[in-house]
Amino acid sequence: MKRKVLLVLSLVLLISLFSFAQDEKYYPEYTGKPVTITMWAWTSNENYSIEEFEKVYPNIKVQWENFGVHYTKAQTALSAGSGLPDVLMVEYSYAPQYMDLGAFQPINKWLDEDTFIELYGESALKWCSMDGEIYGTPQDSGALGFFYRKDIFDKYDLKVPKTWEEFAEQAKKLHDLNPDINFITLPIDHWWVDGPIWQAGGKLFDYKDGNWYIDFTNSTAEKVFEFWGELIDEGIVKLEMWWTPDWYNALNTGQTASIMLGAWFSEWLKYNAPDSSGLWRVSVPPQWDINDPHNGMTGGSGFYVTSHSRNPEASAIFVNWLNSHPESLKCLHNYSNLPIMVSTRYENIIEEISGPDEYFGGQNIVETLWESHKLVDTSFKHLPVMSNLANSITMLMQDYLDGKIEKFADVLPLWEKEAINIMKEFGYNNIVVGELP
Repeated sequence: MKRKVLLVLSLVLLISLFSFAQDEKYYPEYTGKPVTITMWAWTSNENYSIEEFEKVYPNIKVQWENFGVHYTKAQTALSAGSGLPDVLMVEYSYAPQYMDLGAFQPINKWLDEDTFIELYGESALKWCSMDGEIYGTPQDSGALGFFYRKDIFDKYDLKVPKTWEEFAEQAKKLHDLNPDINFITLPIDHWWVDGPIWQAGGKLFDYKDGNWYIDFTNSTAEKVFEFWGELIDEGIVKLEMWWTPDWYNALNTGQTASIMLGAWFSEWLKYNAPDSSGLWRVSVPPQWDINDPHNGMTGGSGFYVTSHSRNPEASAIFVNWLNSHPESLKCLHNYSNLPIMVSTRYENIIEEISGPDEYFGGQNIVETLWESHKLVDTSFKHLPVMSNLANSITMLMQDYLDGKIEKFADVLPLWEKEAINIMKEFGYNNIVVGELP
């Protein structure tokens, strides 16, 4: 009996020593003077993670400010040459724009590439680095999920689609049975475009060895646009303005049966469609090839150390601890309601944090969204003019609605021309058109 107890105690000690060694490797000792760093982030309840961090690093205090989406404020500070916080939250799609403008500073000294890949995976490296320089760490996943109203699906005997062919069949079926209910809608902006092409295993642009690559009319992108274009041209799927009270009301009252968005949308749905609690479910998105599944992302954000920071060591230690330490991940999940699935250490806590979700009718959506995230197996870098491209795709979609563009699929090559022109207008001569790396 004593031998068993000793063996158990030895095992516990070994596990503790291993965990301590891991923490020492991933989260180095802070060598600077006591300091207060500042952070701008629009997520909720980051203070819980900050409190846990300050217990481990008592010489680093974090002042968190939430101005909402702060891009205008950040651009003003960047133009002025001062005023950015030590740590800035930026969506993955806009991060290359800030990298290219010199808004961030490298943190490789405190988080090398091998350790980054160990903690976040190789795909995430493109969201947080450029030309070998690492600028920050990824927080939440934008892995696409298919959110749907079970009550509507049950009433009209609709199947949850596993393939895009089944998706089109179900969309047409509901349209025939009740054209007043939208099976799904698409936004008149850039939110929709990247994700489904990524989910099909494709991309529109990328960066490699100092060159920006643009190829909107590759076969995968054209396949996706033609698929959706047929549904839109036939009036089965509508384009509309998202994020408005009317849009949320349609989700809340059952005028829209489904939506495909990033994993983070589960939180937004709860807050903005409270009356439909218990009616929603989520599944992995439909696939082009059921035997070779993929997924893409829409949204998701990283935390980057800015070029204005005078405390890069403290800031680098913080952004890494915030987005990978199990204690922080639990806080971000429980209090900020974030799908913090990017860090490989998420696997250490998933059993502890997952369980039935009342809003989703008791479904364990953490498991489903985790399955969706694990299907994100490719990556690319967005162009450094995404804010301009967002405006141009919105205008092109409006032209389609106004009848100036005959077929929806024709939007894609027109958008490519605009992308090339915008890049050249901003002085980018290092562009390669018609191919991807």
